[in-house]
Amino acid sequence: MLNVFSLFTPIFAMFENIPVIGPLFDWLERITPIMDYVETFTNFVEGLSFAEIFLGGILFAIIIILGIIALVKAMAKLIIVLAILVGLWLLWTSGVFTSG
Repeated sequence: MLNVFSLFTPIFAMFENIPVIGPLFDWLERITPIMDYVETFTNFVEGLSFAEIFLGGILFAIIIILGIIALVKAMAKLIIVLAILVGLWLLWTSGVFTSG
């Protein structure tokens, strides 16, 4: 079976040569063995039946979609608040609120 994570190995190898990112990857690998977790996860998924993978994929997609909707709602509120603050700052710096 195709291991999807093996497709990204050349990309990770490319970043390991960058002076800051390479030691960061090494440090992360020492702190937590990420590849061991990835291999454990892929072995777990390979042991599942098609129906379990299909239902899990649908559940994962629903969670991702609901998360994106919640993120967009929160970011819209943040953008509105920032727009109001920038507008007030522009009015303040133009002297609208000063008497005289």
